[in-house]
Amino acid sequence: MVLRKVAAFFILDFLEELSYPLTFIWCCGRIFFRLVAFYYLGQLMGEATSPYLTVYGGSYFPFVMVGLALASFQDVALTSIARKIYFGMYSGTLEAMLVTPTSLPAIVFCSVLYQFFSALLEILLYLGFSVWIFKISLAQANLPATAVLLILALLAHLPLGIISAGFLLAFKRNDPVTAMLGQLSALLGGVYFPLQILPHWLGTVSLFLPFTHALEGLRQAVLNGWGLRQLSTQITILAAFAVVLLPLSLAVFAWAVRQAKRLGTLSQY
Repeated sequence: MVLRKVAAFFILDFLEELSYPLTFIWCCGRIFFRLVAFYYLGQLMGEATSPYLTVYGGSYFPFVMVGLALASFQDVALTSIARKIYFGMYSGTLEAMLVTPTSLPAIVFCSVLYQFFSALLEILLYLGFSVWIFKISLAQANLPATAVLLILALLAHLPLGIISAGFLLAFKRNDPVTAMLGQLSALLGGVYFPLQILPHWLGTVSLFLPFTHALEGLRQAVLNGWGLRQLSTQITILAAFAVVLLPLSLAVFAWAVRQAKRLGTLSQY
């Protein structure tokens, strides 16, 4: 029964995606042109950044490529649930869905299953284009460690997206905190530059972002081939974020649903 519900959510979103045949082409083009821009930016900088990039292999382009890939994955975690809630409120399907016997956590997680599948495909496109067109080598990548880090990164960031969806349900406005968190993660998490160049106090602030630890671990796993034992610090921190934030976010979302039902605003936006 559970698998049937999961499959139904996935197929529904897949069919919706098929109704926009240019989406995949647009996604490929966006990723390709972003990689081209950062590839030539790396060529322009030459060896200027190499002292900071030694621990990542010394080259800027692989460093930033992993950051761009994880940033796109994080964006899905932070925004996809709120987008699904908005569509459900706008189309009137959210209220009907919430009166079914399906549990609230199941609705939340199944609603974004296809979006995370698409995000995983985007990561593969980043890696594929980088290897095929820009000739970087990923032979040293540790695939099991990479998979574990991606799962933990998802579990650490998804609660923030659930809280954002709860904010949308309760106040009928997008959550500004989540949008700011995404920008802070890009700035302080090390997507575009090594954290070592930041002032010490900003480097300390970045340690409170799950994205910082996810990106550091992913870079070490992909670029240096680190295994799970070497990444134990990043894995422990991401797991702690997930354990603390997941129950909290589901409680916030359940409260927002109860409020919306009480006020009769599930179909209003």
